[in-house]
Amino acid sequence: MESGSSREAFAPPPFGKKNPDIRTSPPENGNADVAKPPEQARSSSARPGAWDSCICDYVNPVVARVKRRSLFQKIIIANTALIVLIAVGIFYLHLKFYQSSNWERVIIFVFGGIAISVLINYLLVRLAFHPLDDVSEAIGAIRAGHRGIRVPETPEDPQIENLSRSLNQMLDTMESTRKRAAASVIKAQEEERRRIARELHDETSQALTSLIIGIKMAEETTPNKMADLHERLKNINELAHQTLNEVHNMAIRLRPSILDDLGLAAALRSYGKELSGNSGIQINMQLIALAERLPPELETVLYRVVQEALTNVVRHSGAGVCRVRMRRADEYVQCLIEDDGKGFYPGEVLASAQGHGLGLHGMRERIELVGGSLEFESEPGKGTSIFLKVPLSSGEAIW
Repeated sequence: MESGSSREAFAPPPFGKKNPDIRTSPPENGNADVAKPPEQARSSSARPGAWDSCICDYVNPVVARVKRRSLFQKIIIANTALIVLIAVGIFYLHLKFYQSSNWERVIIFVFGGIAISVLINYLLVRLAFHPLDDVSEAIGAIRAGHRGIRVPETPEDPQIENLSRSLNQMLDTMESTRKRAAASVIKAQEEERRRIARELHDETSQALTSLIIGIKMAEETTPNKMADLHERLKNINELAHQTLNEVHNMAIRLRPSILDDLGLAAALRSYGKELSGNSGIQINMQLIALAERLPPELETVLYRVVQEALTNVVRHSGAGVCRVRMRRADEYVQCLIEDDGKGFYPGEVLASAQGHGLGLHGMRERIELVGGSLEFESEPGKGTSIFLKVPLSSGEAIW
């Protein structure tokens, strides 16, 4: 029985019943403040207007502002605060233990030391962070579209040198991958152009020729007294001839067979003559030392770039005369395309977000794929000049 009564004494109370506790019972001595719950004690000590909350109200905005600063500024602020704290501590100890009466000299000494320490700290930290500034500027230029820029590697700091080398390797890999992808796209585009041009020439042109012959035979077998039918057949025949010429011109624009058969010089002369006749712009071709055939991919790139440049002259320049001068040397091919049109600002067009400079970007992309370089020189009212230089050997070419 005793054991049972002891178990009942230590058993938990039934669910839902309150367990009497000394925290809820009144104290024996009658002092109600002695047995306050911990929550009430904490709330009373953390009442509004306490000194710690006031400090937090001032410190938290300052800390938030410091967090938004750059790493260089954070180090300067931290070092400056440390220097000021040390100077104030030294000043306090000096007054407490030495009881100096020359206040002006002590104040000048303390604040002069703080100023010199902060200046030296700023110069040393700026010198240490200078390589990182170069890295930041190079990355900003790359983000702006200057893909040929690389981060300078400074041997003064091994860690920054390793970082710069890693970034340059990553940029080289990305650029190589981008060029190979662009080369694959352009190759596939040229193959598709060749296939469509061949189908237009072999199938569509033959079908239109057969249609023209059938219309001519129908016209010859129609009695002379049916003048109205003769007139209709004649109009249909003229329309078929016009369609055949348009298909032929389309096939030439897609992939001129003369480029594959006779080479770059003959293809450029033929295209310039045709474009001059259709647009009314005088196009002068001066092709030097191009009798010998160039590599097929190089001929394709040069033809497409000149084609795009002349198309832009016809569409946008309003020029009366355009000159194309291309010369082959021992190790490279140079070309100058200039007109007397209204001109433009190349930087603004290339940086345009509306896609106005896609043709210029495409020209530069093709030239870079064969390891060459291309530059635009133009101003409003002063015409446009395009310089390109392409090596004959593979070099850094991707194509």
